[in-house]
Amino acid sequence: MPDIWHSLTVAAPNGIRPQPNKNIDMATKRKYPPTADRVGIFTAAWREIAPQASFAGMTLAEFETKTAPLALSTAKLLALDAQYAAELKARDEAETAAKETMRMVAHGVRGNPAYGEDSQLYRAMGFVPLSQRQSGLTRKTPDAPAAGGTV
Repeated sequence: MPDIWHSLTVAAPNGIRPQPNKNIDMATKRKYPPTADRVGIFTAAWREIAPQASFAGMTLAEFETKTAPLALSTAKLLALDAQYAAELKARDEAETAAKETMRMVAHGVRGNPAYGEDSQLYRAMGFVPLSQRQSGLTRKTPDAPAAGGTV
């Protein structure tokens, strides 16, 4: 009996035909391609080899009708992925603009004589007022001798 999978020349709907990959560890290797791709492989094989035959009580057209919701759902998910990526990009751009605006406002508060860097407003915005800042200078203390002696 000839190996039908190797003689089949029709690719899946996404244009990719599953190829064996010998560089993948057996623990992570998938035995079959994803279901959506397998539906395309089944449809292509059925259409090329036995288009008039019926299997499991259904024709090729009935099979395509029953598996169409998977393709629709996959297409919707791809569209949602694109929308999600676009929304992430818009959010990142809005975040950058908001940070720049906050930076400008903070500089405005610092430079305003009525408020400045030592005001309650400056503190409420999350900054440390000048009067509460520490110098950060630390002086090293001599190390205490080790407890117990050497043997």
